[in-house]
Amino acid sequence: MLDSYNDNGCIVYFNNFRPTNGTSNETCTDLFNQMSDLTNDLNWYDLYRVPNPLGSGKKALKATDKERIGTVNIGGEEKTYKKGYTFAEYTPWIKNHPGALSQHVFGDEVTTYINSAEVRTALNIPDGV
Repeated sequence: MLDSYNDNGCIVYFNNFRPTNGTSNETCTDLFNQMSDLTNDLNWYDLYRVPNPLGSGKKALKATDKERIGTVNIGGEEKTYKKGYTFAEYTPWIKNHPGALSQHVFGDEVTTYINSAEVRTALNIPDGV
């Protein structure tokens, strides 16, 4: 697909920061859409991880799940935090990338780990933070 895309002189710049070439060409548009569909569900921040269409971890999460809100006891007070990030939440400035529409949650285990009382203590994070 990429060879055919290049052979047809198709050029599309990320976020349209420069004028594109060949996008009025039906072949270029079709090839670009096919390639976009193939990469739509990639986790651009961890390309080596096998994509999971519902997030990651033992119990996969979607952005709409109520289980996405975690709680931790800090200084005797229960605090809440959001587990993980969607592509759009992590990179809000990227609005035109097909992956930005994804509601898959990445990094939910990391946010749970970092927000645990034990890790906060080990990292000397004050209760007020």
